Amino acid sequence: MTLACFFLSLTLAAISVLAGGHLWGGLVLLLVVLFRVLTLKSRLVLIVTVIGGGLFGGWLWVHQERLSHRQLALGVKQVQSMKIRVQPDAIVLRGTGYYFVGQDMTSHDWVTVHGQLRSASEQMSLQAVDRPQTWQVTGEVTGLLPATNFNQFDAARYWFHRGIVRSVKLTAIDRRQASVQTIWQRWPDTWHHWRARLIHYCERLPSALSVYALGLFPGSKSSAFVEEMQGMKSLGLLHLFAISGLHVALFLGALEWLAVHGRLPREWWEWGLVASLPGYLILAGSGSGVLRACLMHGSRLMGKRLGFRLDRLTSWSLALVIGLVVNPGLLFELGGQLSYGLSLGLILWEHESLFWRQLGLTLLSLPGILTAFFQWHLLTVVANWLVVPLFPTVILPLTVVGTVSFPWFPRVSWACSRLLGGFDSLLRLVGQLPGNLLVGKPIWWVAWLWVVLTWHLFSRPVKARKMWVGILIVTYAGMFGWNHWPLTGEVAYFDVGQGDSILLREPFNRRVSLIDTGGRLAFPQPSWAKRVPKRYGAETTSINYLHSRGIHRIDDLYLTHHDTDHIGDLPAFLNQMQVTRILVPAGMEREPSWQRGLNLQGVQLLPIKVGMPLPVLVRHPYESAPAENGNSLALQTQAGGLNFLFMGDLDRPGEQKMMTADSQLQTDVLKLGHHGSKTASAPAFIQQLQPRLAIISAGRDNRYGHPNPETLTTLAQAHLPALSTQTSGMIRYVYRGERGQWQTKLGGRP
Repeated sequence: MTLACFFLSLTLAAISVLAGGHLWGGLVLLLVVLFRVLTLKSRLVLIVTVIGGGLFGGWLWVHQERLSHRQLALGVKQVQSMKIRVQPDAIVLRGTGYYFVGQDMTSHDWVTVHGQLRSASEQMSLQAVDRPQTWQVTGEVTGLLPATNFNQFDAARYWFHRGIVRSVKLTAIDRRQASVQTIWQRWPDTWHHWRARLIHYCERLPSALSVYALGLFPGSKSSAFVEEMQGMKSLGLLHLFAISGLHVALFLGALEWLAVHGRLPREWWEWGLVASLPGYLILAGSGSGVLRACLMHGSRLMGKRLGFRLDRLTSWSLALVIGLVVNPGLLFELGGQLSYGLSLGLILWEHESLFWRQLGLTLLSLPGILTAFFQWHLLTVVANWLVVPLFPTVILPLTVVGTVSFPWFPRVSWACSRLLGGFDSLLRLVGQLPGNLLVGKPIWWVAWLWVVLTWHLFSRPVKARKMWVGILIVTYAGMFGWNHWPLTGEVAYFDVGQGDSILLREPFNRRVSLIDTGGRLAFPQPSWAKRVPKRYGAETTSINYLHSRGIHRIDDLYLTHHDTDHIGDLPAFLNQMQVTRILVPAGMEREPSWQRGLNLQGVQLLPIKVGMPLPVLVRHPYESAPAENGNSLALQTQAGGLNFLFMGDLDRPGEQKMMTADSQLQTDVLKLGHHGSKTASAPAFIQQLQPRLAIISAGRDNRYGHPNPETLTTLAQAHLPALSTQTSGMIRYVYRGERGQWQTKLGGRP
């Protein structure tokens, strides 16, 4: 029974990986599992594996085909009136916006919904929702936008695994009313009601206590989660929240203790726990760790009541089978990888010494952590060893006491909050100590190899393990070197929306330069809007990409001019990267506005103009002036056998100056000035340059209408092909020596 369940779970895991996009990885895993099943020569294991795998594969194929037919092509929009059923705990408010996942009452499809608050009364109305509602709305229906930059989190893929392929942007809410309940909806609706009330209650708690309570009880992340949990994040301890399901086991254990000491009949409370676990799963947020913990605990309790005992490996296998049916993309998410992987390690290595068990858990988690975050702190092992025992003895009790006592003894809650905040401040200080390794994103098959070698390590006798640990260290070092000293260079145009940000990276990372940072205009928020911590788009686009390539320093950061869409994300680079010097058009260094609030200590600020000796050729400006569009930097460089010209937001008069100064000026690749606006890219300028490719960096559906039809006509008349970040996403030219190739994230070739 145990082996049959275990190999069935591995077979379903292989099929889900194969169907989720990792064709070769899933196929190899499936063949290995089937080969092992055949060598066992067990008819039961073979029958369960083949039939179960076949049924799951057939269901998954039909499921994905249906979702694929429901998807909308990128850029397609449909204005529809629809009824959407929304649970009260699904509504999340951020500033003047809100979003939730709801169910289309006509098609019964789940959709993501985004809307804007218009008043304080509307905000209060949404905050007061604690029962399921049906909304009659009009909205713009689109497909979910996939990741538009390389190595960026792919939200479209994430939601696809959950059966969601469409998004609705609300334009009008015609009516909101209490939702009619069917007999099957009453049970889950009740738990969603209680979860909404629990979330609202936890949001009123003192700062740090609120963050801990939201994460541990309803499994919800507050807007301040990232800000408050920097220490835990840097030391890799966030798995203590819903990822691991550790608090679920503690909570259920506490209920059992109370039931036993309350002398309740065992049959009553055990069946009561089994019956209430689905509800508790909803109450705790339904995360992958919570799901695994509830399924494992529930299956063992139910087996016990039915007269047969399930060992931990069997309950783990059943939990994985059910988890993959609920969410076929479970193993593509870090939460699923850590929760199921680490719990399996704890089961199979229960007889190992503390040292080897801790080492094994670290090695199992490391491939997933590096794939998701690209870095790892050397103190993580020590932090886990010290903090994990504190979780059930200090952190959880403080959170429980502070949460429960708030209505009657608020001072106790504030004291608990200060202790929790002080604890994370201590972790933040520890996380700032030397030892953070930016490894970069590993190649997928290398990450798989690390997992295989880790499991193989523990199949060897203790005396023989040192050699395999050494092999693992060598492979990690090799991946570190591959990312930090690559053989190729690149010119990459990031998709930062309506803005510019361009990477110039030489082979072996000899010199890393960036032209502009991107940025978004920050509109004033009304006083009633819920405060949202400042987040920079570069953190998920350009900085994320640089970290994925093992890059932690920028030698030269060129700021073409002072507009926010070009330099607005500069604070994020100064906080998260080592910037050697910032180069600006002459005159911009004397403008105090863009420097206000920036920490430029240790960073050289260099004004530049035509004629200065630099790694790139400065084509504009010619004199010192205010850093408006007309004084924007224009830079030129050679890379991989091609000549590149970057125009910033320079306008037509500036183009004329460049042509007058150099009548032989030409280039192979032209980054159009001012996002393709008609104020730049004059026909005469294009004719003289004779470029072979034009690059346009502009936001989707931007308010300015970039690129302008007049500019597109100019390109068509010159028979000049163009690539735009609007349709192609991130565009990069990867080269080695004098040869290279163009790559785009969303497709399209020059």
